[in-house]
Amino acid sequence: MKRSLLITGLCLLFITMLSQLAVANTNEAFMRIGRLWSIAEYDGAEGWTAQYAWPGGRIRFPDSDVKEMFGANVRKTGTLAGSKNWTGPNDELFAYWTSGMYRTYDYDYLPYWKDQQELTALYPVDQQLIQRWAQPNVVVNGVAVASDGGDDFTKLHTNTIVDSGLVTERAIRSIWRYSMGVEYDRMMYGYSTPGHEDYVLYDINLTNNGKIYGYPDAEGGGPTIWPYSDWAWQLEGQKIEDFWWSMTMDPRPSNLGQNSSFGSSDAVSEFIAPFADEGKERAFCLFYDGDGEGGVVDWGDPGSTDEWVELLSPAFIIHGALYADESPKNHVNDWTQPKSTTIRHERDYDLGKTPKTMADQYNAIFVEGQHWPLNVSHREIASDIKIPSGYNCFGPYDFDYNESINITYVVAAGGINHDLCIEWGKKAKEADYTGPVMDELKQAFFTGRDSVLKTLDLANWNVNGDKGNHAKYDVPDAPRPPANFIVDTEGDAIRLTWTDESAKEADFDTGVNDFAGYRVYKAVGARDSTYRVIYDGKDLTYLDTAVSPGFQYFYYLVAYDDGTQNWENPGVSLESGKYYCWTGWAPEGAKPAVAPITQESKLEDIRVIPNPYSAAGMNFPGEEDKIRFAGLPGECTIRIFTTNGDFVHEIIHNNGGGDEDWNLRTEDNQYIVSDVYVYTVESDLGDHVGKFIIIR
Repeated sequence: MKRSLLITGLCLLFITMLSQLAVANTNEAFMRIGRLWSIAEYDGAEGWTAQYAWPGGRIRFPDSDVKEMFGANVRKTGTLAGSKNWTGPNDELFAYWTSGMYRTYDYDYLPYWKDQQELTALYPVDQQLIQRWAQPNVVVNGVAVASDGGDDFTKLHTNTIVDSGLVTERAIRSIWRYSMGVEYDRMMYGYSTPGHEDYVLYDINLTNNGKIYGYPDAEGGGPTIWPYSDWAWQLEGQKIEDFWWSMTMDPRPSNLGQNSSFGSSDAVSEFIAPFADEGKERAFCLFYDGDGEGGVVDWGDPGSTDEWVELLSPAFIIHGALYADESPKNHVNDWTQPKSTTIRHERDYDLGKTPKTMADQYNAIFVEGQHWPLNVSHREIASDIKIPSGYNCFGPYDFDYNESINITYVVAAGGINHDLCIEWGKKAKEADYTGPVMDELKQAFFTGRDSVLKTLDLANWNVNGDKGNHAKYDVPDAPRPPANFIVDTEGDAIRLTWTDESAKEADFDTGVNDFAGYRVYKAVGARDSTYRVIYDGKDLTYLDTAVSPGFQYFYYLVAYDDGTQNWENPGVSLESGKYYCWTGWAPEGAKPAVAPITQESKLEDIRVIPNPYSAAGMNFPGEEDKIRFAGLPGECTIRIFTTNGDFVHEIIHNNGGGDEDWNLRTEDNQYIVSDVYVYTVESDLGDHVGKFIIIR
């Protein structure tokens, strides 16, 4: 076995620099085109607080201690690999060796070789976002919207390849290396096609190529500090014995609509065999929200308005393999895999935080024939597990040098929709969360189990079904979205304009132009509230006059076809994805313009809406608590005081319009209490003093 080992002053450099880092902060790519959202993270510790979300687009409201605005049902995902009788580059034989990443990326995993019995890192190599077309440009009132996310909406689609022949609309390729010399090469495929928008597929290739080093993150995060130019390890010719690979998730079903909610650590996990009727006993891990001790399924009610009382955790999420090679030499679907399944508390066997050995980890997770009982809640077996991480484990495999195995992994979701979550939330509150209503709610909630299994069936058809001459991972496509979507205030109306790429391009699979028209959907108040169609046709512009001052509006634009090229369901028309041309990526919605006052005599018309303000009311549907100052000069300074003269907050109004919103928070970001408040308005036209009342 030939090894090359170049180390120059490595140990002291690593100890000094790595001690300064604790958590993942590396390049992310976003799979946010369907209803199931996901984040791919460069270093392999994926997600941090928002790895999977169903349905996508739900905001964390009203407060969040993280920068990411959107909520999620899965906090983190991770992978783990293990092998036996492995020889490291220092010629030491290790009876057990494990490598992986879960939850945080701990740089305490020393990536140089010594006699250690702790987990070594998963080394990042590359990550690439690939799209069939360039990401559409969305502009709201002259400001370009950075779509898909990132901190404070500032992260654009960097490091993106446009590939017109891509089998899906979007894919993310991630390459990592486990420290025993096995490379993980994954393509994540996402879909916006109705029916397929609730799952993502991982096409995973695991190859024994002997490479056990990584590269820095071009975005400037984490591993950039690795002096990789000074070191490299290549293990050539070594056989990997008793190799296992597993994937796990940290389920937080209640984190979808708020960062914290009642009973937010009460997920239930179980293993099921959804294809058992076909003689296929393969297990999949299913998880969903459960009842906290003495409680009910989780609700969002920050104590302000009835509109925010809703079911926060509708999703049933399932993950597992739809295809797994029998061996590196026999590439057929082995339905006996995974050969080990278990549920552990969140970090019990994440060696970055828990002082256990590699042998402990290997023997706990990778046990051939170890199977968690099917169709049984983990609470019935291990009630002490509060955050149940379900492990699907594939192996054991023996890899000769340069041999590979392939696994197609699925994450799928289903559940009741947002409108039903609100409807049931109101019913439950009216019943004071007791009585027959709660039983009816639970029956409605558990229809999500059937929903997610229908999604899984579609994913299985995509991977293993009879699709005629259509390839694996290919599904029927709607027309592409327009390349540009522009939303501008036009007086007391809002103008929407777009370009015509959708009408010009033929169907991806058949080459036939089946374009039929465009639809515009609108929501009032909140980006994640109910959208309704306001335009359907072939024009490239629409003037929305059904708007009112003080309210914000969100829109999305889709193109749709005539259904003639839908080879899965002939005759059924398909719409392009909601989240391509969506103004919900913007920090706030579009608002109709309000003319400012221009005469001193009009200062007396300045008013506060509503006044009095009551937290029990529904003043601005779908928005945070706020009041509105109306009838203002185009530029002025508003100051708010208590009746005792204590300063509360200052607002600089300089947008040229006649109104300004205030979220009822002090300079210290605290909600104001019930009281009578005094406000002053200072401008070039003169000054004005008024009062308003807050009732909480």
